[in-house]
Amino acid sequence: MRYIGNKTRLLPFIVRTVGRLGIGGGTIHDAFAGTASVGQAFRQRGWRVHTSDILASSYVFQQAYVVADRSGTDLDALALDLTRADPRVSFISRHFSPLGGRMFFTEENAARIDAARELLESWRSKGEVSGQSYYVLLAAVIEGTDRVANTAGVYASFMKGWQVNARRTFRVVIEQPAGGALPATAHLMDAAAAAAIIGDADLIYIDPPYNSRQYVAYYHIPEILARGWFDGEPAVRGKVGLLAGPEGRSDWSHGRRVKRLFSGLLSATGAKHALVSFGSEGHLSADALTETLLSHSVDGKVSRFAQRYRRYRADGARTGKTYHADAVTEQLFHIRLR
Repeated sequence: MRYIGNKTRLLPFIVRTVGRLGIGGGTIHDAFAGTASVGQAFRQRGWRVHTSDILASSYVFQQAYVVADRSGTDLDALALDLTRADPRVSFISRHFSPLGGRMFFTEENAARIDAARELLESWRSKGEVSGQSYYVLLAAVIEGTDRVANTAGVYASFMKGWQVNARRTFRVVIEQPAGGALPATAHLMDAAAAAAIIGDADLIYIDPPYNSRQYVAYYHIPEILARGWFDGEPAVRGKVGLLAGPEGRSDWSHGRRVKRLFSGLLSATGAKHALVSFGSEGHLSADALTETLLSHSVDGKVSRFAQRYRRYRADGARTGKTYHADAVTEQLFHIRLR
């Protein structure tokens, strides 16, 4: 799934840095899991992985890609049934297709998405799918939806004309979970609360959304698909149908709170080491982060590693549009906590 801040391209840098620090395989808490790419990578490398995030869509990815074990061919058959389900007009059609005045999906694809999501939920309510299978299939529905979304990469707006991908037919395709020798757990909650539950760990990886971007606004449709509309339809508002309630909004997106939140998380975790991903465009300066980390470092040291990479642009390059620099510097800060 296209996701701002996704660390897929930076995984070699993160894994290599952990190796350079001499932190061997053990237990890791990926505190802001997002699409769960970091948790996937570490479970595949033999770590015991705990993940957390406040978004229901992230929790689905955590369960599907990190917690779940390898799926069988029976799920491929069920995914095909979801793809072929008779289209029906329901929540997505009424709010996010031209039927509702929004062009996120064609009417046909919206009806197919509605049908797949509701069929999957009916299987769950009847006990025909459960646990890991349910989340693997739900993640596939969300991923399939994203592939036909008429957006530039995030759901903060829709395109005025139909893109090529939006005209393709919605399909549900299984992505295999990470798998691993050791089990994993997922947590739908604040990072500090999850850290208190997880307890002792070798490493906590911290990659918070500490600029003004609210992910629940940029990815409200994946969030709606993850939550469903079966115990009452969610309220949506505005031009793009944002979720109306406060659920899923992160305090880390408020610049004045970030330093305090960092300190709270570092105090709550039982990890021996902390590795912090720091983008060069966050609210918190590198000096302020270093100061915060130093106050929690057991040996008074902060190690710093950096790598430049190309910026992710949700809207691609457009004539006449002004961008910040193409290259962004990703920095990793490490401290020993105990």
